[in-house]
Amino acid sequence: MRLVVSLVVFVSLVGCGAHSLGAFLGDAAAPAPSRTPVEDAELLRVQARARYIVEAERAAIRATDVLMESKDVDLSPARMQMHVTLPHEGAWYGLFGRVDDAGTFIPAYALKAPHEEPEWMELIPVDTLPVDFSPVARAVKTAKQITVETFGRTSVNPVVVREASGDITVYTLQGTRDPKRFFYGGDFRFRFAPDGRTLREQVKLHPSVIAVDVAPITEDASRMDAHLHQHFKGPLETELALLMLYPELTSLAVGHVDTAVTYVLFPDGSISVVTEDNPATTRDLLSDGTFAPAPDAAKPPEPEASHEQAP
Repeated sequence: MRLVVSLVVFVSLVGCGAHSLGAFLGDAAAPAPSRTPVEDAELLRVQARARYIVEAERAAIRATDVLMESKDVDLSPARMQMHVTLPHEGAWYGLFGRVDDAGTFIPAYALKAPHEEPEWMELIPVDTLPVDFSPVARAVKTAKQITVETFGRTSVNPVVVREASGDITVYTLQGTRDPKRFFYGGDFRFRFAPDGRTLREQVKLHPSVIAVDVAPITEDASRMDAHLHQHFKGPLETELALLMLYPELTSLAVGHVDTAVTYVLFPDGSISVVTEDNPATTRDLLSDGTFAPAPDAAKPPEPEASHEQAP
């Protein structure tokens, strides 16, 4: 089991059902909590999407750094109202510009890097962009507006996913320039039609924002942050992604107010599933996307030794 005994626990309820905490902790007067974890397929989806979010965030950070380090950059608000980072045909594109009144994206600057090496971001002429990124930019603009209006912070990081159906998914995360602090919560998942205009789905993943200090507590202490959901039975991709982006947090325990199952997330992207009635046994999704054999799983029989004599 990967849980350590000595933990510093920070419980961030942020309005996610603190009134039901007794049920989560096994209050005798509360209904019996569910002990059924989410399906393995859901854990795999969360892990894969979290890795994508991390890759996109790192590509966006690198694109921003390269642009800020460049000479003769015009950062006037009239030109630089938004940024979008997304993969396209084997490359990452970092785009900075604005969306006009007709919904057309007007790029001011564009950067490109090989998909496997986003740190190689370099400026490219905007007239060499391979496609019109207006649908994605429209979706991001709408998603950011809703997020700012909901949580009151203007620093919002969008992450764009082009789904196999053609739909556009946009995650919005709370941004920060403070390397010792990040903002937990305040995130959405939006789904738009391929034109980037029609909003098909809007899911508030956390109802409020909490500032979290990522500085180590002590040199010899392990830290675990804990969070309870009210609406989601399992971990969320944005939670795992933030832990991977800020490994100083060490681990994050996620549960639901009406279940007896805890999901412990780790910076390498792995997830341990722990049930209240048998905490010594976990179901571990490893960082490589495979599940570890159960501790009580039968081992395959060893091949019998051959007793044949050599000629």
